[in-house]
Amino acid sequence: MFWKKSPLGLSEAVLAALAVVAVAGVYAPKAAAQTPVPPATGAVKSAAPALPPVHKFKAVDADNHTILINKPGLITLVLGTSEDSQDAARAAGKTMYPLQGRPDFQLIVVVDLRNSIATWAPSLVISQMRSNLDHEAIALKPYYLKNGNKSNPRNSSYVIPDFSGTICPQLDWPGNSDDLRGILFGADGREINRWDKLEDMDKLLADVHAAIQAFDDENQAKKEVAAAKPQGSKLIQPPTTPPPLPPIPPVQN
Repeated sequence: MFWKKSPLGLSEAVLAALAVVAVAGVYAPKAAAQTPVPPATGAVKSAAPALPPVHKFKAVDADNHTILINKPGLITLVLGTSEDSQDAARAAGKTMYPLQGRPDFQLIVVVDLRNSIATWAPSLVISQMRSNLDHEAIALKPYYLKNGNKSNPRNSSYVIPDFSGTICPQLDWPGNSDDLRGILFGADGREINRWDKLEDMDKLLADVHAAIQAFDDENQAKKEVAAAKPQGSKLIQPPTTPPPLPPIPPVQN
């Protein structure tokens, strides 16, 4: 038997075969798309270098206590004075009165007595320092109470006599100076600021004030983040923000 021809001259058998091929092509599964390989991005970047360890400065104060000068968790102002800058040191100390007694701040005075006549009678010098600290503690008591601290100011009054250069060189004060010097340490124990000649007490107070405020703001933010995390099925609300530091008072001459 012969197949009938189509108008195009193709037999019905050929047309049928073409139809089967076309249908199979429509329903045949498509090849899975190939995931493009991302181009090479080069070497993996190394992590940021870690900060060097904090150098801890220890010294013996006039009360024969070994103290850590850059104590972590506190903003610390260290004043470096000598026999020629005692008046400036007293002015700076009084400027810091409004901040005394706060749990986030401490003041330490280092007295540079190298190459002075004080080395002839160190016991008398230390006795006089202790007497001065006793009197100053009385003047500091109202500021402690205003800052919510009921402890005795004398217990946290630090003066370090350096007769032989045991601490001044460690603080990068290798030689004697007639000027009042200062170092501000952050709560991590690292140096924030340094002054080789302190004269502007208003600026000094503003700098210390700003460092304390930044430290308190950072701590408050961490507390709020921790408190806002779900505790089981209960969500603890973050604590209220503590009042900010009081305005910077004018320096009393």
